[in-house]
Amino acid sequence: LAVALDAVRRARTLPDLRAALAQEYGLALWFAATQPDLVEGIRAQVVDKDRTPRWRPATIAELTTDAAASALAYEPAIPLWS
Repeated sequence: LAVALDAVRRARTLPDLRAALAQEYGLALWFAATQPDLVEGIRAQVVDKDRTPRWRPATIAELTTDAAASALAYEPAIPLWS
């Protein structure tokens, strides 16, 4: 939630659609590479079908203050545009 809000705010300042798409690409790769929630959500919904995901962090209060900055600073190994 915090990352999405900061990403939207930052996207408003980006010069064009190309920059916005590059930001979204980086965020998607950051989530896939560093955040366990995607895999946990798939486990809870598709694999075990228990529909009880155990998110990390479990609450917004447990979220680190630099999570959004870390996500927006992430540089993918393979850039979207070459």
